[in-house]
This record gives sequence, structure tokens and C-alpha cells, in this order.
Amino acid sequence: MYHYTLLDSPAKFLGQVKTWKEKGVTSVAMDFEGEFNLHIYGEHLCLVQLYDGTDFFLADPFRIPAEALRQFFEDKEIEKVMFDCASDASLVRKQYGIQLENVYDIRIPAMALGYMGNLSGLMEMYQLPHVEGNKKQNQTTNWLTRPLSETQIQYALGDVADLFALQDILKEQIKAKHLEHEVDGKMRVCAKQKNPERPGWEKLPSYRFFNRQEQVYAKHFFLARDGIAREHNVPAARILDKHSLVALVRDVPSDEKAFRARIRCSDELLEALLKAKTAAWQELSGTKQN
Repeated sequence: MYHYTLLDSPAKFLGQVKTWKEKGVTSVAMDFEGEFNLHIYGEHLCLVQLYDGTDFFLADPFRIPAEALRQFFEDKEIEKVMFDCASDASLVRKQYGIQLENVYDIRIPAMALGYMGNLSGLMEMYQLPHVEGNKKQNQTTNWLTRPLSETQIQYALGDVADLFALQDILKEQIKAKHLEHEVDGKMRVCAKQKNPERPGWEKLPSYRFFNRQEQVYAKHFFLARDGIAREHNVPAARILDKHSLVALVRDVPSDEKAFRARIRCSDELLEALLKAKTAAWQELSGTKQN
């Protein structure tokens, strides 16, 4: 069982960062747990797990303001050892406008050595302890709840417990294969945004195969669904799942009766979709006139 200190105020959080610097700690293992449209609308940072090689810490972002988080996440003096940091970096960039700095992403040297799997598989490869708990179950757990269960906490801390050990092993192997330059180059940009953020409708299944008309309907139907989900603070899929949305795009219903025959929807959603259909038609008409 991992014993930990809870950092649930800006004073505690920044105080710990100050303590690390006073003790000469220059590297901290870090991972996030988040909410990704499973229980409420949108993406939210829910937990920050930290390990300094001796002690474990849980930082509660619901009790720590963005500026306090920023001071640590953007601190270039303390290295943050993570695994596959891209989604975590994207989360705090979109939610807070924070750019993670000085990240050592374990996945980069692992990939340079030919490994393409997840953290659990990497630990198994090097005969390190597995992450505690049922991974699938905890990936869909509600990290928004407070207090967190002991099962949730132990699972979360397990994701940082062996990052330093993995870092040491991989660095030695990278050095032996003379891959330091390649790894260092990728490490410098691993937490940076590589491409402009795509709007949500462009992430729908098969969007890249849509014709112009389908793309316009996808945008307006997506925005209609998203607006209702945001207003009620529920996952967008609870309003209309993405596969049903794509089916509407592929074959747009002609009228209210046809919409109701195709999908189960509330009066609110139906009204929004009908307005979205009109807006899409107007956009397409304007495009054709040009």
C-alpha cells in the first residue's frame, strides 16, 4: 500500500514545491486522472499524483487554483517524469491555458527502443510491479467524486510508483544504442501542441471521408448536440451518441417526423436539430452562391 500526503490547498501545494527545491529535488514523477465526457460535460483535471522518489503526494486541483498549478507545471527547474504526456499536456492547456514544461516522457525512449504498448506492459517487460487495481474499471471510474476511495487512490499512485525505475532502465539502454540525440530532440517538444486543435465535429468517425455537404451538416448537428450537453452539464453522448449523429449526417432526415423515426430524442434535441439543419442548408446555399 502506498502512503501519501494530501495537498489540498495552494499553500500546501506550493509549500511542497518549495520544500523540494530546498532539498535539491530536481525531478518528480507525475500523472493525472481526469474526467473526459463520461459523467459530466467536457474535460476536467481531477487529480495530480506526484512521487519524489521517497514520498507520494496527491494534489487536488478542485482545491488548488490554476495559478498555483501553473507555477509548478510551468516550472523549468523541476523535471516532471511522465508516461505518454500528450493527452495530459493537452488537458491542462485547454482547461487552464497552462503549458507543461521540463517533461521527461518515458514513452519516447521506450518507442525509440521499439516498444509501442502501454505503461502496464512496459512495467511487465522490465519485471516491475503492476499498477494496482482493475485498470479498465478505474479508467471509467468517476474521478470527480470526493472523497476518493482507497481503491482509486492506490490505483492512481501506482501510475507514478515505478516511473523513476523505468527512466533509469531506459536511459541506460538508450545510451548503449547511441540514441540520446534522437530521444533528446523529441523530449524537448513532447508536451508542446503539435497541430492546431481540431473542432469536435472533425473528430467524428469517418469525418475525413465526408463530402462538403456532410461536413457542414456534421458541424451544425454536433454544435446542436453540444449546446444541450453543455447547458445540462451531461456527457454529449447522453444527448446523442456519435454513431447516431454520423448516421444523421449521412442521410439527413427530411422533416420532424423523419427525425423521430430515426432517433430517440427529446423535444429539446429535436428542435435544436431542426434549427441546425436549417443553418447547415443556409451555409451550403451561401457557399454555392459564391
